[in-house]
Amino acid sequence: MREKLRKLPYPGLRNIKTAIAATFCVVLYTLIGRPGVALACITVFICMQESVDKALRVSVDRGLGTLLGGAFGLGAAMLLVYDQSLLVLAALIFVGIVLFIFLFALFKMEGTIAIGLATFVIVTIGPEFAEITPLSHAIVRVTDTMVGIVVAFLVNALLFRPRPERFRGHTAANPVFHYERRKSSHYKTVKWDGGYTWEMYIYPEDAIDENLDFDFRAALTMRLTESGVYRKFPGYKRQVMLLDGDLHVTHRDHHDIILGQYEQDVSMGDWASEYVGKGTELSLLTRDQCAGELKLLYCGDKLELDNGQFTSFYSLTDGAKLRFTNQGKVYKEELARGDYVIVSWFQNGEDPYTVEIRHREKETTGPVALMISCRYREEDFVSGER
Repeated sequence: MREKLRKLPYPGLRNIKTAIAATFCVVLYTLIGRPGVALACITVFICMQESVDKALRVSVDRGLGTLLGGAFGLGAAMLLVYDQSLLVLAALIFVGIVLFIFLFALFKMEGTIAIGLATFVIVTIGPEFAEITPLSHAIVRVTDTMVGIVVAFLVNALLFRPRPERFRGHTAANPVFHYERRKSSHYKTVKWDGGYTWEMYIYPEDAIDENLDFDFRAALTMRLTESGVYRKFPGYKRQVMLLDGDLHVTHRDHHDIILGQYEQDVSMGDWASEYVGKGTELSLLTRDQCAGELKLLYCGDKLELDNGQFTSFYSLTDGAKLRFTNQGKVYKEELARGDYVIVSWFQNGEDPYTVEIRHREKETTGPVALMISCRYREEDFVSGER
């Protein structure tokens, strides 16, 4: 009996954190005597994520969507002051939804659409009491939604933070294939004295760059000054590919190199390194137990994804196409320049996934995409897991 009970499923941490956040909202609103707790709880359900990194991205997206949805709703509600007929209300809701979705999709802000539309409709429908103005109603509803966003993020960040896991190979318990597409607008951006750095991916996903607790990290760096120094990363190997510009890189007491477009350099993260010139580079930082690679891909290239290997693709041009194939099933992605596809799981038994690189313009001759791959060394695997 005890053995059977052990095999029963149990609530996960995301489940528990969602319940804690929603309960906190109910208690908070009851104590301060404020209505509107249902909207705050609904927002918690939407915003709770499995990791702090994802929770932060979702919270920013949902917060922006709430503010813009509230602004849209306020405009519609003020028009209803002059004509509250059902026909006008229906027309405003219809036109507002179409316009909202179109504009936010146009500006690559898809993550804000759902909660923005909810806020728009709630604010547009109007206040529950006649003495409340459209502006007051919009402020109240936006505030309720923002409370849910903040509570969800704080609970996610402060309670039951997931312990960083190592990257896993293929196991029966893991999904066989999964990939995620990221737009350049989703990258974490850091401005520093000499330019900008955009963090494309870090693993574990809740690791923090400054803490040096990650196993590998892919990032874009734009160097805007004529000279400068590289930031040190003790315990890591740095692989760099220059995407545009020209750099003369000097690793003191080691070597120096002049980099042109798509040329690479490899160094250790604790070296004293400096550069002269301007350019944009893509870098891969890996710990000692990881082996990484940066590889240019051309139209027509075809490769197999290895079991246990992190693989991702950065699009160098508009119109790059990825075609994943396994057991007769095909998955396709067409990418814009700067898009980034992260592949999480790679192999299904003895029939691996293949990836074919294509392009909208079939006659293109230059590189189409850059493959960024990383795997743990064999001695770091035990039964397919870290």
